Amino acid sequence: MALDAIKSRFRADLFSVEPDVLEKYGQDWSGVLKPRPAAIAFPRSTEEVAALLGACNDLGLAVVPSGGRTGLSGGAVAANGEIVLSLEKMNRIGALDPQALTLEVEAGAITEAVHVETAKRGLTWPVDFASKGSSQIGGNLATNAGGIRVIRYGLTRNWVLGLTAVTMSGEILRLNGALEKNNTGIDLRQLFIGSEGTLGVITEAVLKLCPLPRDERTQVCFFALRDFGAVLRLFAEARKAPFTLSAFECLSDACLREVVRHGVRSPVDPGTGEAYVVMEAETENAEAFEAWLGRIFSWEEQTGAPPLVLDGTLALSSRERAELWSIRERVAESVMTGAEVHQQDLSVPIAALAAFFTDVEARYATAYPEFRTFIFGHIGDGNLHIFIRKPADMASEVFHARCAESDTMLFELCQKFAGSVSAEHGVGLLKKPALGYTRSPQDLAYVRALKRALDPKGLLNPGKIV
Repeated sequence: MALDAIKSRFRADLFSVEPDVLEKYGQDWSGVLKPRPAAIAFPRSTEEVAALLGACNDLGLAVVPSGGRTGLSGGAVAANGEIVLSLEKMNRIGALDPQALTLEVEAGAITEAVHVETAKRGLTWPVDFASKGSSQIGGNLATNAGGIRVIRYGLTRNWVLGLTAVTMSGEILRLNGALEKNNTGIDLRQLFIGSEGTLGVITEAVLKLCPLPRDERTQVCFFALRDFGAVLRLFAEARKAPFTLSAFECLSDACLREVVRHGVRSPVDPGTGEAYVVMEAETENAEAFEAWLGRIFSWEEQTGAPPLVLDGTLALSSRERAELWSIRERVAESVMTGAEVHQQDLSVPIAALAAFFTDVEARYATAYPEFRTFIFGHIGDGNLHIFIRKPADMASEVFHARCAESDTMLFELCQKFAGSVSAEHGVGLLKKPALGYTRSPQDLAYVRALKRALDPKGLLNPGKIV
């Protein structure tokens, strides 16, 4: 048996076949398929990963790379007897170079642990999102993760100087090292970032750091607004204001009600507005920022237009900043707790965001009045999350059939507005059938060609993306 042959080549404690371990590591947060891995491997070095992949390649055993498993598209699901390769024991946080502003890490390092370590030196790796306490660096790179500060810092690929990747044949590729500039042709590093573990397994990285924003220069506000149109008008005002916008997150009133129901404190009562914004800015001039706030809160008097902001607050301490951010960060967890939820993660150009949102709301109200929808997301990069909770009196199979219909509606809208069917959670298994809405046949043909070149047997994270 191939599995027995593999196990006989390695140390006895590399693999686990315990039922609870198989269940835990064989799936991600998507819950799309029942996990059915053959075994879970816990390598401790790049060399061990290479030896394991090479052996699996020789014996024809499929492998699913696994990080923190916080994805929502089924990218880390092992449902067909694959070996799951967990990087969690490769979690070393290595040398930090304060002059070059770089940090060496292994792929299993937890995102939040990297933040904590770099903060000790007044630095940060500015990739940040709600799942940072569970997500791993390798998974962040493999999915080119976005998060709450893309508007300020961009996607994960902007904050990686070098990486080490292992191909399915067991070859170790050390790409770019700690070089800031390297103009020697095609950058293979970028092939692996965002490939969801289908081209190779990322095992190490050199991360690019930046100074940690100083507390006294960081302003966090929470606003209640009349509707989504007001959210976009406020965003336009913030973009041209005399400060640097770090994050601009929105959530619907349904989302606020849910987080409050789960014990999160809100500075305004649910129902104050139809939409809410958490805004973070970096400013050199506190007086100028306060003057901008005064203008925003006296919008009707200043412009003669209807009020822009109905209510809101400015955090006055690091504790209050954390409390305001917790409102946004707890949305997904609160909506999903104890409920059957279907989710979508979409993006459109920022210029089309208002029209897209209006169309989404109108179509759900007309075609799916039985659904309770929760809409939240990253206004600064055009990314909206749409969560749908199953009505209590609706059978599960009926709910999923209706959701599949509504997904088609959403994907058609994405196509209409030249958007993406997956903004930040990747393709995995769930979004694979929808890729044709936002990627051309020629585009996907080259993706398949890359897959064949790096994994000709199709054994690495099989069935994902293409």
